[in-house]
Amino acid sequence: MDLQPDGQEIEPAENPEPAPDDFPGWFQRGLRFAQLGFPDRAVESFEHAEAIEPEDATLQFNLGTAYLSLGNFIQALANLDRAIGLDPSNSDAYGNRAVAHAALGQEEFVAADVETAVSLGAPPEGIESVLAYVRERVNPAQD
Repeated sequence: MDLQPDGQEIEPAENPEPAPDDFPGWFQRGLRFAQLGFPDRAVESFEHAEAIEPEDATLQFNLGTAYLSLGNFIQALANLDRAIGLDPSNSDAYGNRAVAHAALGQEEFVAADVETAVSLGAPPEGIESVLAYVRERVNPAQD
């Protein structure tokens, strides 16, 4: 049963649109949309924040992760590459980048990202289970 009226978008009531130059406001709004399961709205908010602070590593990671959730793997790679360039100690960025590479069938890049993510403290079982899911769902073996 669809409880959402046609044509109406769900938006958190306590999360009004921030001022154009309010980086923390746009960033927090993006996080809230991501937590609520609206990656498209998260991307919109994160992109507003990016226009203000493009060199914020945490923002680039979250923007890349939101694009990953939308299945826009090429854009996810661009943002995750940027996040890693700004903060090479972010194990989750390497893990998510491995997932994007796997979704694109770029297996030659997956192992290095997994190795780096694990060396930085990411749980190997978690990464491998996500990779297995992505390989089966997004890039299944052809018969």
